[in-house]
Amino acid sequence: MGEKGSGVKVGVLDTGIDYNHPDLKDVYKGGRNYVEGNEYKSPRAADDPYETNPDERPDNVPEERNGSEYWTTHGTHVAGTIAAQGNNEHGVVGVAPNVQLYAYRVLGAYGSGYTNWIVSGIEDAVKDGMDVINLSLGNGSPEEAQANSFAVNNAMLLGTVAVSATGNSGPNRSTVGGPASGAIGIGVGNTTLPELKYYANVTLESGDYKKELKDVLFMTYTMNENPADQLSDTEEVVAVPNVGKVEDFKGLDVKDKVALIQRGDIPFVEKVQNAKEQGAKGVIIYNSESGSGAPGPTGLFLGKSFHYVPTLDVGYTDGKEFKEAIDKNKEGKVTFHSFKDEVSGGDKMNDSSSRGPSKPNFDIKPDVSAPGTNILSTVPVFKAFDENMDYTYAFAEYTGTSMATPHVAGIAALILELNPDYTPFDVKSALSNTAKLLDTSTFDVFDQGAGLVQPYRASTTDSLLKVNHETEMDGTVHEHTRGTMSFGKIQSGESKTKELFIENNSGSSVNYNIEIEMLSDVGIDLKASETSVSTADNASVEFTIDAPEDTPDGTEVQGYIHVKSDHGDYSVPFAALIGDDAGGESIKKVELQDLHISPNDDGVQDETVLDLEFGQPQSYALVSYFNLLDPKSGPDNDGYEGTIDFLFLPELKNQLPITGDMYNIVDEKRVPGKIDDGVYTVDVLSIDGQSQLNSEFDGPLFVKRKATEITEAKVVDGNLDLTVDDLYINALPKLKELYGLDYDPNLFVKGKVKLSNGEEELTGNGQFTKEGKFNFDQKFDTAYHLTIDFADAAGNSKTYEYTVNPAENDVKEGHHELPNEPAPEPDPEPEPGDDEGEFEGEVVSFDPNNYDELFVNGRSDVVADLSEYNSVAVELDSNALNTLSKLKKNKSLTFDLGSYGVKFNVDNFNELKGYDNVYVVLERFESDGLSDQLKVKLIGESNGAAEEVSQLNSNFVVLLESPKQKVNVLNVNSGEQLKGNGLFNKKSGQLELKTKEFSAYVVVEQ
Repeated sequence: MGEKGSGVKVGVLDTGIDYNHPDLKDVYKGGRNYVEGNEYKSPRAADDPYETNPDERPDNVPEERNGSEYWTTHGTHVAGTIAAQGNNEHGVVGVAPNVQLYAYRVLGAYGSGYTNWIVSGIEDAVKDGMDVINLSLGNGSPEEAQANSFAVNNAMLLGTVAVSATGNSGPNRSTVGGPASGAIGIGVGNTTLPELKYYANVTLESGDYKKELKDVLFMTYTMNENPADQLSDTEEVVAVPNVGKVEDFKGLDVKDKVALIQRGDIPFVEKVQNAKEQGAKGVIIYNSESGSGAPGPTGLFLGKSFHYVPTLDVGYTDGKEFKEAIDKNKEGKVTFHSFKDEVSGGDKMNDSSSRGPSKPNFDIKPDVSAPGTNILSTVPVFKAFDENMDYTYAFAEYTGTSMATPHVAGIAALILELNPDYTPFDVKSALSNTAKLLDTSTFDVFDQGAGLVQPYRASTTDSLLKVNHETEMDGTVHEHTRGTMSFGKIQSGESKTKELFIENNSGSSVNYNIEIEMLSDVGIDLKASETSVSTADNASVEFTIDAPEDTPDGTEVQGYIHVKSDHGDYSVPFAALIGDDAGGESIKKVELQDLHISPNDDGVQDETVLDLEFGQPQSYALVSYFNLLDPKSGPDNDGYEGTIDFLFLPELKNQLPITGDMYNIVDEKRVPGKIDDGVYTVDVLSIDGQSQLNSEFDGPLFVKRKATEITEAKVVDGNLDLTVDDLYINALPKLKELYGLDYDPNLFVKGKVKLSNGEEELTGNGQFTKEGKFNFDQKFDTAYHLTIDFADAAGNSKTYEYTVNPAENDVKEGHHELPNEPAPEPDPEPEPGDDEGEFEGEVVSFDPNNYDELFVNGRSDVVADLSEYNSVAVELDSNALNTLSKLKKNKSLTFDLGSYGVKFNVDNFNELKGYDNVYVVLERFESDGLSDQLKVKLIGESNGAAEEVSQLNSNFVVLLESPKQKVNVLNVNSGEQLKGNGLFNKKSGQLELKTKEFSAYVVVEQ
């Protein structure tokens, strides 16, 4: 046809645009920025709509939130679908590459934004004279009456074609979100395209295990590559533990091998990218036990990308058996016998595409549909990730109604170029009248709307079919036309008539034949006043639905009106609801995985996870801390201390980290903060599609950063009296008073005691009272040393030492010389390892200046990789100790022996900086326990003299590999067993034992 959108102004309201991209820079004409707040290092100019850049992130703002990266790429991808110039080797060219492209940055970090930003962007785009605006954004509310929908409606009424994405919460009914839920704008659904898929016949082998699999799908593969050319006939396979997170690859060599990974927890593409970053040339993903398709493969095809490697889709049973064989035999391989490819059929509605109807008027949404599955388009390049700013591979496939919408925006530009006198409502009718109906036995009116847009027919049609419609906004009724016939709700015993207007712009008389396709089989038909009309100008036909008296509420009537002529065939979808429909469940699940956290950045139970599940789409959800101990606290004196997260268009299933972080809005600005130690519920408030407020909570959540403290120790009549301070005890009176909640504090906090009088030793467990006392039965009549070890359910621990003399009613802190106890012989000056034979490991000097992560904001735990050693002595000289003593509080340094190690913090280094040299000695031995034995020693040197340091005043962390969570840790030197509950880190598969004592440790059964 030759038209490419010349002279048409198109505004993209999104996350911004990389206006330096070679495929966009020549067509980009300007833009606006609305994003502001304290999630950015500095304010952005009002005329700079560049994507959110990773360099803009402040230190206190996370890199990821709810699965979305801080930086954004979405708007650039959308813009490329509309206007990419074709300056690439990948065949990427926009639908209308000659438009004048403008960008309105209304979404910021993580791809989120506020309604007022979006509404302001729409208003300015209209004022700026945009002919078309694209809104690949939205919320979860199917309500027609909401601010962003009204803004889109007004844009159409003022002469700007407004095209919006319906959302990605399908395939359930009424999952369309605003602004696409508005009655006047154009809402777009997502269809599939024909796609090239690859399959292989393979054999999985390990030891005696051998399994042949036929026609295994490559769920991903590399852009512009054939898996057969990338993979050898036989490839070595490495089984990755857990689910393929970054930390799961620790200690594994997958370079130029195939990684075997199980489905779960993180997206498939993240597993593939993690493996690729570790050098893997291929991946096998096997299904989870409860995953879709189980026990067979997932059956999912995720498309191709420059960031993917060939990835096979294998069933749960086969994958699990293969992994078990590799774990047993320490090796595995996959043999590729043959490959084949096929092109899958397209023209289907993507399951994720949100469906209509909108509410409350049972309106038809989407209006039309367009390709939005695995769409290749432009993405930005950030200097933080690529110093060379190379755009060669700055293209990616994305999926969603966000990708379908710019196809329609581009086609609207083509229509306007050819038909400059068209109103937005003419464009809307042209798009829907000429659309291609997909399989109506599978996809009904609320799945596909009028069908799949047809660019050529929509741009060149000489007939327009229109239906008059009235839309009320803020008390004012607006009349307009559309290409869909929505009867809304009809009460039983009533009838309703709509008129279809046919505009013939061909200049000659045309005969139009009317046919009705009923998709509903409920005994109610749509009746036409005429079956055929001829006109050289305009004509109209009336259509009526009669609802019998006994029609049940919720009965749907829907289908398509087909208008056929020698100039082409057209269609108009119709729908009606008899009576009223019923609502559904809103919040299904609010559940904390752990009710005890200590968010003090020590790596032990710093956070828990909230499992949040909705029974139907929600417009938004607010997750907050409610103070059980003070229901009148918080900024508004209502008990709500702060917001954990605010979710626009939340998924039906969500997992939110509960880390103690929160924020409040002060003077319209987001002010971050930390929740104080206390007892809380985590409350969820949400608005559903019926604009109903829903609420649910879980708790009590104990936030406790401090271990038990002994506030007073005294001896009265020869008996030791200990008064303690602990949240589990302190909170009890108020919890009982306000909520009737009572419990035994000994369920959550434990105290172990050891008494020694120089000749005999007694051990046991003490008991806490609700009055704040700590008692134990063990005692001596003579003077003795007392050691008390406290540990609680939130992962805190602390040790106290006393010297007690009952006869003198005296107690002193620390272990002092007992009466008549001979002075101990001075220990010989130790060397690394000389207590049990010569130390046979390497001595390695550590220079902190070689670890930039220690001194920059970001990652808190910095790891010194010593995994090549089983035994090593790490030397820290005075310069190193002085440097490490100045680290930020949130920094820690781990000396890692491969799943075993020790983690020190700034408090530890401040204790040690008085030495000239320090040796951290780590020795790993095989043991009869559940793990290897790790011996941790520390030698300090001053003025040429060495001493072994038995313990520190502040806790450090010993890391031990553990096969499971419910285990104990044995202190080999003392013989004491420490309960491992609450110490297990699911991400690393390690127990993280907080201790002050240098000793040998091993994991044992409980």
